[in-house]
Amino acid sequence: MAVSMGMLVCIVAGCMRGAPENDLEVAEVAEVLVTPEVLHMGRTAYRKYCVQCHGYSGKGDGTSATSFDPPPRDYTDAEIMNAITDLTLAETIRFGGIDRGFPNMPAFPHVNHDELVA
Repeated sequence: MAVSMGMLVCIVAGCMRGAPENDLEVAEVAEVLVTPEVLHMGRTAYRKYCVQCHGYSGKGDGTSATSFDPPPRDYTDAEIMNAITDLTLAETIRFGGIDRGFPNMPAFPHVNHDELVA
């Protein structure tokens, strides 16, 4: 079954004000065949990079969430997630949330393409 590139539930929404000022490439938005291996890779990457702030279920209730103002959003909310493009998700993970009004979302430039797509 092919689906749009879905990123981990740990993403920040918003509009980018300008292009990032570095030479990192953002994963292309593509159709991805969702296999058990892709799901496993996505789950592993989420636990590695996102769970501390966004929580295991993506509700923004991770162990570090209480120290943020504003706190992480509840990304189990379909209205929020449906308003975010796959490219915005990928860019927010790679470049951080500062340009989108989420200064607490750090950049993860080291996340590899396969993890980002998963």
